[in-house]
Amino acid sequence: SDAAYITIMYGCDNFCSYCIVPYVRGRERSREMEAILKEAAELKAAGVKEIMLLGQNVNSYGKGLAGDVSFAKLLRALDDMGIERIRFMTSHPKDLSDELIQAMGECKHVLPQFHLPVQAGNDEVLRRMNRRYTRAQYMEKLRKLREAVPDIGLTTDIIVGFPGETEEDFDELCEFVRDVKFERFGVFTFSPEEDTPAEK
Repeated sequence: SDAAYITIMYGCDNFCSYCIVPYVRGRERSREMEAILKEAAELKAAGVKEIMLLGQNVNSYGKGLAGDVSFAKLLRALDDMGIERIRFMTSHPKDLSDELIQAMGECKHVLPQFHLPVQAGNDEVLRRMNRRYTRAQYMEKLRKLREAVPDIGLTTDIIVGFPGETEEDFDELCEFVRDVKFERFGVFTFSPEEDTPAEK
């Protein structure tokens, strides 16, 4: 196949109130950059044209590793290696750095697409979800992404029916989605995960 996946990190530290992942998969652990680049070089040599980097939260890649390591630096290293197409998911808005946005704009082989799950369009719902950003902060990240990568395709995920969501909250979410003009988005009905705060 001309496409392959590389897992760059495991686990998650975010503890969104609806999600079981941190409890099941543990704290974030990043793989050494050297190991990832070696794997990528082997895939490229085997004729792979497209690499998808995977992690629960790729934006915080490098946390806990020695030295000056970040997701932006990993993207630049893979870009320099000449892999034809580089993609990644998933990103958490609170960890989306200006450094990463700049790398998106400058890397030739990183595809101009970004999946950035917003989950809700209202600050109070976002607070109860423990997402740790506001609607305005999210919008500002999108503005910077569109400025750095003018032809970027933005996609997102949304949860509807979160505990306590009102008709007004929902209307605000619909207005938000109309304003942002995502290329596409996944909409999920809230489903309680056992032993998460949102279930209670």
